[in-house]
Amino acid sequence: MIDLKEILINSNYKKETEELIKTAQLAHKHWETYWTRFFSTYVCEEILKDFKNLNDFKFFVYGGFSSSQRSRIACFRADNIPKEDALIRNFPAQGIQVNGNFLFDNATQEDFRTLLIKNTLTEENKVGDIWTIGNRGAQGIIDNLDIEHLNENFFYLRDVKVKINILGLDELQIPTGRSRKLINTVEASTRLDAIASAGFRISRTKIIERIENGMLILNGNKVNKPTINLKIGDKIQLENKGFIEILNLEITKRERWKVKLLRK
Repeated sequence: MIDLKEILINSNYKKETEELIKTAQLAHKHWETYWTRFFSTYVCEEILKDFKNLNDFKFFVYGGFSSSQRSRIACFRADNIPKEDALIRNFPAQGIQVNGNFLFDNATQEDFRTLLIKNTLTEENKVGDIWTIGNRGAQGIIDNLDIEHLNENFFYLRDVKVKINILGLDELQIPTGRSRKLINTVEASTRLDAIASAGFRISRTKIIERIENGMLILNGNKVNKPTINLKIGDKIQLENKGFIEILNLEITKRERWKVKLLRK
């Protein structure tokens, strides 16, 4: 069986790793597929690196759609591997829609996430991706257990009255523009704001505003300083815009930086 203490020693994500270990132990004991709660997709990929040499278990990362920013990890025995389409079909989540008029009171992804977590007694790790739908509210993905009290119910986000509806995952308007794309750019520095601006195709001023408002995640953690210098392998996540990963950094003769990014 898994040595919990040994795996946790060098883990940078101890809480998530411990949950994955316990979930894998259930899968091994009962010969069934078990899922963790929602974590950052980046964190899912990072903690699975510690499990790659374990022959008894297999894992599958999925968040409700391809390139989701938050995912769950399915755990199953290596001698009882389900088909991928069955894992997707039986993904333990529902869609959610928050309807309200935000024409004069803009709300962000984090505003809607806070609404679901604090005002509806839903745990943080039971909420997957959330994305805004113009000024009409938001949609997202949520754990499918104990959510009946949310459906057709009214809540307040600041002064805006909103109605929550539970949807099937196939009813959601999945965010577009997240196909994989290689980006080559030359920047004056390796600062977070410079590279994020180039990778997400957003002006430097707007990207700094998003960073300072806590809307950007670097390597699984929220950051609010645009001056952080990045390195190869860093992954940046931006609300409603997906991920960019730094594949290469190379200094030029003119002391500028050739940057190779993967956007997904």
